[in-house]
Amino acid sequence: MAASSDFYSLVCAIDFGTTFSGYAYSPKVEYQYDPLNITVPKWEDALPSNLISYKTPTTLLLDKDKNFVAFGFEAEYTYAELAEEEKNEDYFYIQRFKMFLYDTLRKQQRLTKDTTIKDITGKKEVKAIDVFKHAIEYFRKQMLKKIDMKGLGVQEANIRWVLTVPAIWTDAAKQFMIAAAEGAGISKSKLTLALEPEAASIYCNSLPLSKFEDGSGLGGFQVGQKYLVLDAGGGTVDITVHEVKEDKTLKELEKASGGDWGGNYVDYKFKKFLTSLVTSEVMEIFRLRHTGEYIELFQDFENIKRKTDTTQQSRVTMRMPGSLRELYETIRKTPLKKAIEESKNRESIKWEGDKLRFTIAFYEDFFSSACAGIICHVHDLLDKPKVKGTNMILMVGGFSESPILQTRIKQAFRDCKVVIPNDPSLAVLKGAVNFGHNPCVISERIAKYWYGIASFQKFNPKVHSSEKKKGDLCCDIFDICVRRGAIFKLHNSQIKGPYETNQDDQKEMDFEIYVSDSDKPPKYVTDEESYYLGTLRVELPKTEKGKKHAVFLRFIFGGTELHVQATNNVNEEVTITMFDFLDKHSDKKKGGIR
Repeated sequence: MAASSDFYSLVCAIDFGTTFSGYAYSPKVEYQYDPLNITVPKWEDALPSNLISYKTPTTLLLDKDKNFVAFGFEAEYTYAELAEEEKNEDYFYIQRFKMFLYDTLRKQQRLTKDTTIKDITGKKEVKAIDVFKHAIEYFRKQMLKKIDMKGLGVQEANIRWVLTVPAIWTDAAKQFMIAAAEGAGISKSKLTLALEPEAASIYCNSLPLSKFEDGSGLGGFQVGQKYLVLDAGGGTVDITVHEVKEDKTLKELEKASGGDWGGNYVDYKFKKFLTSLVTSEVMEIFRLRHTGEYIELFQDFENIKRKTDTTQQSRVTMRMPGSLRELYETIRKTPLKKAIEESKNRESIKWEGDKLRFTIAFYEDFFSSACAGIICHVHDLLDKPKVKGTNMILMVGGFSESPILQTRIKQAFRDCKVVIPNDPSLAVLKGAVNFGHNPCVISERIAKYWYGIASFQKFNPKVHSSEKKKGDLCCDIFDICVRRGAIFKLHNSQIKGPYETNQDDQKEMDFEIYVSDSDKPPKYVTDEESYYLGTLRVELPKTEKGKKHAVFLRFIFGGTELHVQATNNVNEEVTITMFDFLDKHSDKKKGGIR
């Protein structure tokens, strides 16, 4: 959804990462003179020892009544204190909740306004939409405080808000974020969704050479330049390929794709190793009894993962809580040191005092699966006909800060120029601000799915399955509205219809929308790779007796979301609406237009 064209004086972007989140802003008047003059507030007040961070952990703390308590660093420290005092039982502590949406959709589970997320204990649940609402509202209030403190003289009604979402997210996930933003007090008319790799691409295109890690970056894309954007975040890796057009806008060459090879997968491998070392029983008790130290343990690993350059040292060392070792020795009745000496990893690890040391090879193995998944996928993309000639890879996102990932990508793609901005974790956030100022900079996108309406056709025994016969008709037809891989310029549309009513006095028509990611055009909405997306309801005016309605649908693509216009044949009134992707139906609907 593009924000309305109404007057705005400031753009504020909120970037939800799986691990870290942040916000940034830019007044319209400053953008016109310098698009790089973007303010990213610091979080030093929430950090110890005068440390500074431009992002805060994607962590939410709610009280027993599910009311907001804290977000980010403050949520982590507050919960750790509660845990140490054994007062945390009634609180909801929820981390890395963005990945929950990806997992839900990847499993093709229905995402509704009643979908729930479990807290850190795994025993308590809260509505997912409320979690995102609280988080968005937190950043909205931070922005309003900043306006007041800085004396920017901006009214909230004149703010254009931008929310970042992965390009691989479905329409349902996008609508979910819009609904959460509305619940947080952001009007739909003031909201724009920015696709993360696109935002990073926009930002990096405007950077001078000095803003890249090795001093040799893009310096502004040339017309005809093709480049791959590798947005490696905490949860997912989001990849798109762009080409610069004559008018300096960007054209998508291949539909956005990716997978769950982000930095969290490295965390998972580390946690799996640690659990195998101390046993799952000890790890679970440690998590419940020493929650604060459990959280800090994985915070420490996160910092090491992002910064450790294994070419500059012989071993990797990290701090370990003494309570974990004590717990192990109490429960297992044996010294941990002895257990390590008898394990298969005895040559690769040492646990001395509060330090755990890995050999370089052992530590790098935590990254192997994630790096392999990324590299394999990029190879497949670069082999596609439309992408041929792409010789540049732009690395952004928090996981792209990892020296190990950077090295693996450079080694795997020696024929490509790999460029990394100085602040890869902020590229999406800053680019989202620029996108808010100029949403038309991405002029062509590619449809990721087949979109279709559940419909009827006259039954033909040579073409249709007998199982689908209903009277003289064949039901469950996947009536294709949008073809997968179709290229859409901004605001392009496609018309389908007419669709006629079944009854003279019909007051509305329901169109059941299905999508499919199959290689071939789907035949039925019940095909294995087809799933129900949502329902479009069109209200109909009164007609003369004996006269039926007919409706034409116009699917509008090219933006970050799918829109639709419905036109009836009675008064030719145009209804602009969005699909309801978040209804409570959990099963596929079957049949056709009603």
